[in-house]
Amino acid sequence: MDRWRILKILLLSSVSLLAMPSAEEIYQKSIKVLSVNKIKFQVKSEMQSGEYRQKQIFSLARVGNESKSSSLICFLYPKSIKGTAILLKKDSHTSSVLVYFPSLGRTRLIPKEKENDEAFGLGLSFAEIQNNTSRLKSLGTFSKDSKIYYKIEKDLGEEKTIYIIDKKNMVIQKMSVYKNKKLEKEIFIDSLIIFHNKKMISKWHIVDYVKNKETFYTIDKKSITSAFNKRIFRKNAITHCKP
Repeated sequence: MDRWRILKILLLSSVSLLAMPSAEEIYQKSIKVLSVNKIKFQVKSEMQSGEYRQKQIFSLARVGNESKSSSLICFLYPKSIKGTAILLKKDSHTSSVLVYFPSLGRTRLIPKEKENDEAFGLGLSFAEIQNNTSRLKSLGTFSKDSKIYYKIEKDLGEEKTIYIIDKKNMVIQKMSVYKNKKLEKEIFIDSLIIFHNKKMISKWHIVDYVKNKETFYTIDKKSITSAFNKRIFRKNAITHCKP
């Protein structure tokens, strides 16, 4: 191979690398596509583990943007956890998770050492719900079924998450969670809908390989609204968690 051809290949490679957006840019665009600034809806879930089945219904309300947000999850079914609430507060500097237990009649701040515990059968830990975006890096792109995907890694030491993001529409397709290099769970985005001219997830499912269970989630489309009072995100309001 002559030196001019080698130089041409190196120049093209350099241009390609310069054109490649950073991992943070890719991730933030994918989150923005799925982010509605003010929204509330109900979710029905069904967990399957062998012959065992468990159904849950909860409402989720969110207000804010990428830099500052408040989210409230209220469990409506089954009766054993009805009224339980999870309040998440996040800004550019700090984040916190507050849980209200109706059986105890008190709230509890989830400490850092408990953030990796699963949140009431949701299939995700409190830390994963908070969605910390630190320590992201790009693993490049790959093609599958005539589509191109970005591959982004979030490395948190013992735990890391791999995000597969559709390059064309900038939507996360799958998240794979590893702990000590072992694949523990995968989260699949199954379908999207349009609300206020923005895309949002309407169906997704989580496969937990460690606990040998699969959980399916479906948003009740009729329940989607932006008409609610922001006071529900106050600490003293979550004790009255309602649909």
